[in-house]
Amino acid sequence: MSLQDIASLGKMLAQFLSLFATCFHGRKGRRLLLAYVRGLLSDLPRKNAEAIALKQGVAPRTLQRFLESIQWDHDEVLRRSQRLVATEHADKEAIGVIDETGTAKSGSHTVGVKRQYNGNRGKIENAVVAVALSYAAETFSCLIAAEMYLPLEWASDLARRKKTTFRRRLSF
Repeated sequence: MSLQDIASLGKMLAQFLSLFATCFHGRKGRRLLLAYVRGLLSDLPRKNAEAIALKQGVAPRTLQRFLESIQWDHDEVLRRSQRLVATEHADKEAIGVIDETGTAKSGSHTVGVKRQYNGNRGKIENAVVAVALSYAAETFSCLIAAEMYLPLEWASDLARRKKTTFRRRLSF
């Protein structure tokens, strides 16, 4: 890769993110999206909101607020991402891969946590589980959808769900 190629990457990233610009309400949301993605792609050793914000010249609380509560259309971002994969990476030999991913959790307050089979560790334990759909071709693969498995105990307990923040779609 030449220096000219490397120099054009920032412009290419901005062009790519512009495909999703209307999913983020307001100029501020779009600006923070760019700062956050640039931070994720940076050489930072720890990529938390504070470190990314400082590296990108944004107030840490502002970026934390963006990640927590700025309104954006999750479903439309997902649709556009899937359309992009379907048009730019179409392959007759591609397959869809469905996989569950468990994460061990202690306590009882994390959304979806309960004693259940955690395939990641091969045993029944306190865990949360997500189900993911990936697209896989010979030269390209990516995650195209994911949802948290919500156990019946959580789904039927309105008070418990209201006590915690639960978004239907996982962000990726």
